[in-house]
Amino acid sequence: MKSIRLFFGSLLLLGALSACSGEGFAIVIDPQSYEQAKEEVDAYAAAIAQADGYKVEIVEDIWGVPDSIRAVLQEMRLRSCNPIVGAVFVGDIPVPMVRGAQHLASAFKMDEQKYPRKKSSIPSDRFYDDFSLEFDYIGHDEGTPLFYYNLAAEGAQSLSPDIFSGRIRPVDADGKVRIDALKAFLLKAADARLNPPVMDQMLFFSGHGYISESKTARLDEKRVWFEHFPMIDDGRNHISYIDYSDVVPVKPHLMNELMRSDLSVAMLHHHGAPDTEYLNAVERPYMVRDAKKYIIKNLRSHIYRSKQRGRDYKAKQRELQAEFDVPDSWFKDVLSEELHQADSLEEASMDLYIDDFAGYGYKPQARLVILDACFNGSFQLEDCIADQYIFQEGGTVAVQANSVNSLQDKWHDRFFGIVAQGGCAGDLVRYAPYIESHLIGDPTFRFAYDGANLDKIILKDSKCAWKRMLRRGTPDQQALAIEHLYRKGALSSAKLLDIYSSSPYATVRLEALWCLTQERGDDFIKAVELAMGDADEFIRRIAVKLAGKTGDERLIPGLIKVFLTNNATSRIVFNTTYALNSFSEAPLLEEFDAQIGDVPMVNAEVETERLRKSLVRSATRFLEDEQSIWAPGTSTKERRGNIRQIRSNLCFANVPALLEYLPVCDDPAMQITLLEALGWHRLAWNAGQIADAALAISADEAYPEEVRREALKTYNRIAK
Repeated sequence: MKSIRLFFGSLLLLGALSACSGEGFAIVIDPQSYEQAKEEVDAYAAAIAQADGYKVEIVEDIWGVPDSIRAVLQEMRLRSCNPIVGAVFVGDIPVPMVRGAQHLASAFKMDEQKYPRKKSSIPSDRFYDDFSLEFDYIGHDEGTPLFYYNLAAEGAQSLSPDIFSGRIRPVDADGKVRIDALKAFLLKAADARLNPPVMDQMLFFSGHGYISESKTARLDEKRVWFEHFPMIDDGRNHISYIDYSDVVPVKPHLMNELMRSDLSVAMLHHHGAPDTEYLNAVERPYMVRDAKKYIIKNLRSHIYRSKQRGRDYKAKQRELQAEFDVPDSWFKDVLSEELHQADSLEEASMDLYIDDFAGYGYKPQARLVILDACFNGSFQLEDCIADQYIFQEGGTVAVQANSVNSLQDKWHDRFFGIVAQGGCAGDLVRYAPYIESHLIGDPTFRFAYDGANLDKIILKDSKCAWKRMLRRGTPDQQALAIEHLYRKGALSSAKLLDIYSSSPYATVRLEALWCLTQERGDDFIKAVELAMGDADEFIRRIAVKLAGKTGDERLIPGLIKVFLTNNATSRIVFNTTYALNSFSEAPLLEEFDAQIGDVPMVNAEVETERLRKSLVRSATRFLEDEQSIWAPGTSTKERRGNIRQIRSNLCFANVPALLEYLPVCDDPAMQITLLEALGWHRLAWNAGQIADAALAISADEAYPEEVRREALKTYNRIAK
């Protein structure tokens, strides 16, 4: 093992050089943390070296500047001797705050011109692990680890990390000193590497309001778990499931499950904040007495909030009485402190907060936890939910979490099973196509496995090895092979379509479909058409979204079929209503009329008219807003807001009008906003028109420099 100091742009080697063979791994740590926890850091490094055969190097960062760290990691990755496969950032390592890259996020769309940069930037370690990206330095918040960068137009506009990475950033919380928390975690992680647990027991959870509370989605999710982990398909009960509605409040029940000593993995689907896992809703009343109690409590909360905000709460009471026709007696003791405390305690019992870890003695045992939620992995803050999971005395050593908000329909389990098939926890983030996804904890963690180390296979990237894996591997290994063979140009769109059409595995079909989104073309359209009728709910859900992202009229029959399906899942119905907006009204109604006669229904005339109105409403929901963009007389504020809206929803028949508006718009800020918004539509059937217009603007010196740079970024997002 050797140590490297980052020192005025050069490398000062400390200790003897390792033999030039095998792969490397970097532990990037601030000097103070290394000095105070050197024994534990060295033990952690030695455990990784022993478990994986890596040449582990400690990179001591004495600059505290992201650019320097990135340069060293890139050099370590590209060298011929012990190239690194991954890195972990320990202690106070600078946090890159990325701007101009919202197209790489699953859901984050905050207006960067309107909101402060600290709030409207994305904390992301893709700065450190994806060397195809390029960045322009913006600035630094003094006294913080936050450094701001803009994603440059000249670099890649999609994610493809070169190494896996993770974050171990302890904080002073719950009466613990950060260095003690760091020491304890490193020893826990080292033990997990030297004594890797066997993948055995799994838990998944659904919180209130998540993915429209689709039951079918969760049924299919369990089936796919057996594809991810075929070793558990042995007739024993390995998978448990909890829905938020099973118990009210569900929090103690969920915490108890996560503290099971035999639990390997927990997948938690819910809404979130940096300090909160949102679990329950208020329990629905089933009896008349319960309904009355529910209403009184709701009325009481309105009046209490009104008083807190300094408003006339008595007037609020009169307003509520008039609106809901309730008697005076229902407002008895409405501002009672005792009732308020009881309401607050009941509300607090519904969700899991940072303080609950210490307050309840909550020590999760699941080795790997996936927090499929917004903001739970906000590692740029002094504390977050993900940090709490790893710094407890329990068994959790790795948490996948999001630094900002995330899409409910995101691909949350891509290659999930490889952590028990030779891959590591960091690989879950390396292949997650989202800038906000991060591994909090030990990225080298992996479950016990008798086969080859997948990360070494990934580094060698042999076409022959991937072809063998595609023929003989488990479903996740096949999917990983598809990804790498496609990157190497070894799989045509026709072959990807054949894989999608023939594979019995949802994970393999989804990967083939994903690669086809990069190809676009006729085979992609055929795959989307097939996928809207796939056996797996998530694939059907994604296919409906893809149909909307293309606006290709060849997909209208399939989309209308889904629209008219009685048993479409709640989340697919939700996505369909938005996908319809991408198409013009006339062809949608024409196909509706062609199919409606074959749909069995009672009260056919009334139901047909209801469905027709619903179709038109969905198709034209944003049409007036879009047309106002180029219409004279629209206010600047309204125009800007409607332009930002087309990032998510755009009828592609309006693209020519938007492109005509671009050169006549005399506001550079508005031109930048419109170019950025149009760049979201790389799958549109007329995306080539957008790309051509953007390329022309990028080369036209009549436009300001900042407009030309945004145009180049839009071109690179669509054309490459």
